[in-house]
Amino acid sequence: MDAKEKLIREKNLLLRKIAESAQRSQSQEVLIASEKLQKIERLIERYEQLLNDMSDLDATDLTSLPTRNVSVKLLNPYNHKVVPGRGIGKTIRMDFLKKVGKAGLQLEQMRGSVYGTQSGRKVGVAVATERKPNRWFLGLPIGIDQAVLLCQSESGDVATICLPKDFFAEYGDKMSKSGGQMKFNVMRRGSGYSLLIPGTDGVNVSRFVEDYSQLK
Repeated sequence: MDAKEKLIREKNLLLRKIAESAQRSQSQEVLIASEKLQKIERLIERYEQLLNDMSDLDATDLTSLPTRNVSVKLLNPYNHKVVPGRGIGKTIRMDFLKKVGKAGLQLEQMRGSVYGTQSGRKVGVAVATERKPNRWFLGLPIGIDQAVLLCQSESGDVATICLPKDFFAEYGDKMSKSGGQMKFNVMRRGSGYSLLIPGTDGVNVSRFVEDYSQLK
């Protein structure tokens, strides 16, 4: 069994564990397994990218076609759906910044995914695609005052969840953290959204969707 097969097997085990834990309402177990799942998916993506890079390298010896025009698609080995790269995340984030800018709200980038509001608060802006039906897994640096979770569905629509400072005051200490990051496990329930937080049955965050007033 090669490295890729081991990763895929581990991913499948984690997906089953998440589903079983969710049925038992074991939020903590879901969060732990979800964090491991994110790491496995990143490793698979890096592995696929390496294989594609090696294929491109071999191709340059066989053809004179410019490799810079080759479009590389990464496939999720579990469900064979296209896995967007970092470029997609950057595009989603830029579209969000343009949208709030038109609404008169200016966010100034401080570092990486952290932006400053006009009132001096630190806002983390995270992006995730729907790797699993109705689920998004995101991470932001610990120490932010607010968060914007940009959750793109398989159809391409993006739900913008703006978590205010008061939300972190109430739930910040309860949220899962590792590697200097705070973890966000978003679940779509019907037409609404919930954030799975240890010690809760899931906190309804639907009222924060598209609520840009939190970014002043």
